[in-house]
Amino acid sequence: MISMLGLLPAAAELTATFTREGAEDTRLDRFPALSVPVGEPATPFLTPGVFEVVWRGKLVVESRQRLSFSFEGEGKATLKIAGKEVISREGELAGEASKATRINPGEHDFELTYRSKEDGSAAFRLYWEERGFPRQTVPFSAFKTEVTEAATLGELHRAGRMIFTEQNCAKCHQSATGFGAAPMPEVSEMGPILFGIGERTTAEWLNRWIADPKALKPTTHMPSLVDATTPEGRQQAADLTAYLLTMKLGVPQPAAPDAGLAQAGGAIFHELGCVACHQTPDGTGTADPNRVPLNNVASKYQPGALVAFLKKPDAYHGSIRMPDFQLTDEKAAKLAAFLTKESEGKETKLGNEFPEGDAKRGEELAKALDCGTCHAGLPLAESRSVPPLDAIFKTDWAAKGCAAPEEKRGKSPRLNLTDADRAALAAYVKTGAETLARDSSAEFARRQVEALRCTSCHNQDGDQALLNTVHADTQALVAHIAGHNERVDQTRPQLTYVGEMLYTSYIEGMLDGTLTPRPRPWLGMRMPAFRLHAKPMAAGLSRLHGVEPSTPEKVTVDAALAEIGKTLSGAEGFGCTTCHGVGDVKATAAFEVEGINFSLIPDRLRPDYYVRWMDHPASLTPSTKMPRYAEGNRSQRGDVLEGDALKQYEAIWQYIHSLKE
Repeated sequence: MISMLGLLPAAAELTATFTREGAEDTRLDRFPALSVPVGEPATPFLTPGVFEVVWRGKLVVESRQRLSFSFEGEGKATLKIAGKEVISREGELAGEASKATRINPGEHDFELTYRSKEDGSAAFRLYWEERGFPRQTVPFSAFKTEVTEAATLGELHRAGRMIFTEQNCAKCHQSATGFGAAPMPEVSEMGPILFGIGERTTAEWLNRWIADPKALKPTTHMPSLVDATTPEGRQQAADLTAYLLTMKLGVPQPAAPDAGLAQAGGAIFHELGCVACHQTPDGTGTADPNRVPLNNVASKYQPGALVAFLKKPDAYHGSIRMPDFQLTDEKAAKLAAFLTKESEGKETKLGNEFPEGDAKRGEELAKALDCGTCHAGLPLAESRSVPPLDAIFKTDWAAKGCAAPEEKRGKSPRLNLTDADRAALAAYVKTGAETLARDSSAEFARRQVEALRCTSCHNQDGDQALLNTVHADTQALVAHIAGHNERVDQTRPQLTYVGEMLYTSYIEGMLDGTLTPRPRPWLGMRMPAFRLHAKPMAAGLSRLHGVEPSTPEKVTVDAALAEIGKTLSGAEGFGCTTCHGVGDVKATAAFEVEGINFSLIPDRLRPDYYVRWMDHPASLTPSTKMPRYAEGNRSQRGDVLEGDALKQYEAIWQYIHSLKE
């Protein structure tokens, strides 16, 4: 599916139309699943309460199958395939599956209608099963849709809403009544705190940044507030710089890194996969305006300040997209040395000379520009001339103001917007300011996956991560390390099933950087911390898959069954311990790639996903080295538990959970 205007999700395979009290909202979904708590709307564009959703598209089957369908959740649901009702249930949706329906190869009309509970909460998941595989959620790959006009508009509304918050529009155009108790989380995000910036950055960089933020960072949300093509504008930039340089906290900075550490730092740059989000600091490699350039690093940071930033990127900017890799002092110094050396002399030139700045004038200008609305602690204007939030939502943003084309912008700040951004904002304004006062957990997670560039490192829905194509740009940085290219598989986990695969508590631990030990310690890369939204994003990823956020379930271990599972896991069974360690006991012979240590699984895996994985690993992760031990529920070990694969998987599950006792 081609993304219209570059704003629609690339792997959404069903059109989902939500209705509530006559209001309608349409979006694109990867699969039919919902988990909506009481008091939360089904989508940000509807009010909380009873709603109905209809998913439409095509069910795609590659070979003739006799499929049975079933539901999980509460409410009312009806599934139709090729216009014929297959199953309908109301109340508690779990129960007997539909009769097996023969479905021929090809595409079949798919329509699934779901109505929430009377309190407006919702819980729904769709399952299928066949003789060849056990009951499991229907995967994204089984669906296909054509993007409708309504879906296009719905996705434009969502894109515009996100752009509105990214540009911090509500900081200037303030709401008289606030955003209530459960607003869109992004409306509370702020720009960097500039206290101490005089000890962190250089005058040279500040002048250029204030003069033309977009030139230094094409993806910036910082507006152009001065016209640096004029002498007056360059003087204003210099005055603001002079004022900002007076802002010092007296915080000691680390020592400037030794330039001799640059080679070691380059290896770290490659290992961490930094090119997934950044251009190389020397400006070479695959060109991509959506990745943050690093060629201005040497000219930006005062000695030692870059080391401090790499150690704690969110110290002065809580909502920064740069994650925390929790680097040691040594690694931060090495990485800083590399970035500084490689970017020296590569800075972006604006072709302008800046005059001497005056700090007092700069302070007055910062006040006049109302810089404190985005940067806490900076001066605020004594009087505000901008219209409030409710007022601007009654205007046409394409006709005038910040979001309008250049010729219609007037004296408004020059925002860094593309034509696609403006189209999205022009569509969004028609939905009303109240959409900022509510949010959907699942949609929040969807937005953050994009905002935090998760798919730059992780595959999802069959789409390859960006890093897979650009990592070669920095391969030369590890050429001096003997045997580096002979390491075990460095494949990173995919995102496709993360919400139904992992307990919410485990996802949160990964996102906030508190998870220990690392599940894949053999990977050169590691999951960094995204602390600001870790908790709501983890909950949203669960709800996105129709799963109520939860912690690990308590398993009452059957000792006899666990003993059978232990045997099946060892050399006399499936040989799981060849690749998987068990607590402190290492894997016996992981030739190509290790597996997750068995002791970590109880805190990680949900039981439904475990069974699905054991039945057919490659159906979930095509590149996996994990073999398949059964087909049609007939195990390779026919002498254990009557050769019933599901019973054998349960025995191994019992053994794994016995490790926690």
